[in-house]
Amino acid sequence: MQITWRLKSILLTTSLFVFFSFFSNVFSATLSLTKIGSLDTAGKNYPEWWYTQTSAVLSGTAAEGSQVAVKVGDAVNNVNVESGTWSYTLAGESKDYNIEISQGTEKIVFVLHLGQVIPNTVSADSSPQNSNGVPETGYNQVVAISLGVGIVLLASYFYFWGDLKKKPVFEARMIRED
Repeated sequence: MQITWRLKSILLTTSLFVFFSFFSNVFSATLSLTKIGSLDTAGKNYPEWWYTQTSAVLSGTAAEGSQVAVKVGDAVNNVNVESGTWSYTLAGESKDYNIEISQGTEKIVFVLHLGQVIPNTVSADSSPQNSNGVPETGYNQVVAISLGVGIVLLASYFYFWGDLKKKPVFEARMIRED
């Protein structure tokens, strides 16, 4: 059976589509905390957050159609995810709250200092990010890996299904150069 260029392009397009549609969601994490009240977390996961008001709406993103568990102290509250976003209202007094937000194996853990101003002794350098959350470059790494795999697949396509008359000449030249 002769494989035509049209069949080759259909096979390559189909295999690339299946590969990228399957692996695009495998590598990316879905749980994130985007806001604490009016404070935009900018994708950061610090072990402590300060918020001057005594009530705050915790909101973020998660897998569509699932639930996010928001644990405040010992109380666990399940929140539905609608349109890929979730939110939980925390109203309390001025004190420290241990917060754990989880969905499946993903967790975001921090202490929320509600109704308190950030102390002068705390700076950006003294409160490092937790390694529990999604890295900021997580999506970019998936794109880079996908692009690299695509280039390898394209190169192998041209190598194996290229002009069969030129292939032995190219291989002989490569052997002579070694």
